[in-house]
Amino acid sequence: MDSFDTQSRHTLNDEQIAILVLVVLEEFGSGLTRTQFNDVMLALFEHIPGLETLPRKRQHQHLGLLWLRYQQAILASPSRH
Repeated sequence: MDSFDTQSRHTLNDEQIAILVLVVLEEFGSGLTRTQFNDVMLALFEHIPGLETLPRKRQHQHLGLLWLRYQQAILASPSRH
């Protein structure tokens, strides 16, 4: 089963959120602005079945949560200590 298959095609679980944040950190690093981060995430959504058709309101909800998790991951990074 694809890790992005969900019962509701417009939701993300904690594991999926963690995967998306990890991908962005590995590919783009920790220096993205909010606008850059949103652009990257929206591009990723286009390549994930079920996320490519997210309603705009749900996109904004996911982007807010993903940005928060991205910031938390940056702060928790061992290189910051």
